[in-house]
Amino acid sequence: MNKPVVGIIEYPYEDKDGDMIYEVLTPIIESISKAGARPVGIFPTQIANFQEVRLRNIPDLTFGEKKDIVSSIKMCDAIIKPGALKLFGFDRFIYAYAFKNNIPYLGICAGMQIMAAHGKEKIENKKIEYNGVEHKSKEKYVHKVKLYDSKLKDIIGKNCIMVNSKHAYAIKDSGIHKVSAIAEDGVIEAIENPYCDFNIGLQWHPELITDDENSNKIFNRFVDAAEEYSYKKRKKTR
Repeated sequence: MNKPVVGIIEYPYEDKDGDMIYEVLTPIIESISKAGARPVGIFPTQIANFQEVRLRNIPDLTFGEKKDIVSSIKMCDAIIKPGALKLFGFDRFIYAYAFKNNIPYLGICAGMQIMAAHGKEKIENKKIEYNGVEHKSKEKYVHKVKLYDSKLKDIIGKNCIMVNSKHAYAIKDSGIHKVSAIAEDGVIEAIENPYCDFNIGLQWHPELITDDENSNKIFNRFVDAAEEYSYKKRKKTR
């Protein structure tokens, strides 16, 4: 049986030598591979200076650029958006397409913030004020999150878990999505769309918590959803 293909949305990044590259952190690739899928990169098809130009001045995707991105997505059985320092128009377009077509989607950190902005004119985040819970740390486990009744809770099978935390900003609200986890200070830590087969956003980074049972469960279920989507896709072409 062929492995399902997980498309990773690559992040435009300027390296230490000043060269522009597209980046995917190794732990993302390893987590997907370990769960039994084949990772591939999804690149933006537009040519722009993503780092130096203000976000509002980056041109909208053209029809042709959107068509090229869709072609890349159609080669995949699931989409993952890792953390990033900036959120671009092509990120939002890919999420909208995945959402509309019920393609399994896992948004991590910035990927969750893109989900919360779906259907809104702009992305609205708030800077976190310290309220007894640390949200930016290099520690393996930083704070607790409470899980509400949701697909995420069904996957993990617990009411409360410990997570890492590497973000200075949080979403103001979950938009059209359901809140499925919060931190002790009320910061939204996970959202999802219950009407999709797998459409989950996490504010923490499960790929960076090594040997963690909960992280493994999330990636394993994500890849299971990719396998199911792949099967449905092949069935349609018969």
